Amino acid sequence: MKKLRLALLILLIGLSSPSYSEKKEVKNNEDLYKHLDLFTKVLHFVQINYVEEVSEKDMIYGAIRGMLATLDPHSAFLSPDIYDELKVDTEGKFGGVGIEVTMKDNILTVVSPIEGTPAYEAKIREGDKILKIDEVSTREMTLPDAVKRMRGKRGSKITLTIKRENREPFNVTLIRNIIRIQSVRSELIEGGYGYLRISSFQEETGKELEKSLKKFKEPLRGLIIDLRNNPGGLLDQAIEVADRFLKEGTIVSTVSRNEETDKQEAVKAGNEPDYPIVVLINGGTASASEIVAGALQDHKRAVLLGTQTFGKGSVQTIFEVGQGAALKLTVARYFTPSGRSIQAEGIKPDLMVSTPESAEAIKLSERLVREKDLKGHLEGEKEKNGKKSAEAEEETEIDFQKEAAINYLKSWDVFQKKE
Repeated sequence: MKKLRLALLILLIGLSSPSYSEKKEVKNNEDLYKHLDLFTKVLHFVQINYVEEVSEKDMIYGAIRGMLATLDPHSAFLSPDIYDELKVDTEGKFGGVGIEVTMKDNILTVVSPIEGTPAYEAKIREGDKILKIDEVSTREMTLPDAVKRMRGKRGSKITLTIKRENREPFNVTLIRNIIRIQSVRSELIEGGYGYLRISSFQEETGKELEKSLKKFKEPLRGLIIDLRNNPGGLLDQAIEVADRFLKEGTIVSTVSRNEETDKQEAVKAGNEPDYPIVVLINGGTASASEIVAGALQDHKRAVLLGTQTFGKGSVQTIFEVGQGAALKLTVARYFTPSGRSIQAEGIKPDLMVSTPESAEAIKLSERLVREKDLKGHLEGEKEKNGKKSAEAEEETEIDFQKEAAINYLKSWDVFQKKE
């Protein structure tokens, strides 16, 4: 028992942030030891008295997952296989169906399907609830476990049981494929206007952006940056993208538990000309993509068009904890250059553009999932003051937001904001 207690104490110390442990010692050591003693006693009774033999590793992993489940939805324990999957994600290539998911009220819920994937082609929608994966209920699954189940070899089948608003649950059978996420896609619109679609922020996003901009051989009259349904990704790549269009000033600041502020500043090298920019956003625009949108908006470098963003303004850091496992822990909050909190509030567009049918927009807004809807999310500044916000979203075959952005650019001299 003493050896086990010591091992657990070492484990807990190893899971803490080194930088934090150096600055502040653990308070109330007596309480800590008391709780550890309680935990080791329960573990001992299970080992000795449970009806079947239980793996110590499984119990420890389960205890760690339970501990992190009391925090926010984005903190998680990553077992070796799940950690390997996460590293594959940032490379932009993996086997699966192509769905960005989250947990809402302990139900696996779609944030957005990834463009060009089996899920996208099967018309899986934002807000769809995934009740089962191959007849296994998702209610007791952790988010990493659910993602792992949906991954698999190219050509293998997977059946998802979907609950959609105003419909009975139905099954969708998908064929897994190699999901190659093209981070940046470009298009030259008639009249000398550029269009850039950034689907997520991966290891090569900054370089892909530079290549895409060079493809526009003629000087641009204006640019559309499409961040709709972009779930985020690597912070350094989001900063690199924003920096491309800013000459100076803060891009994003992060504030930790100790009120320490870290600011990321724009540099002058490699800036684009001062052509007008419209950034498209919606309820699927989250995390790193909200940082880009907020920075360009605060510096009045771009006009944001669309609907309110997801509102994920928290910073996660990966800590490798040994044996191939890792801890993904929320360590800070994001703030825009002007000091606005993104967390559970999102970024509001300068120009609200939704579906022409207001009734349909209202229905969709009710089923969209945003950061503030997640159980245990970190409260935003306005939430702390009891304030709420209303949102609407767009889902239509005709891309009204893109058309509105093009028309706005063509009329820039008339409609641009006065300083």
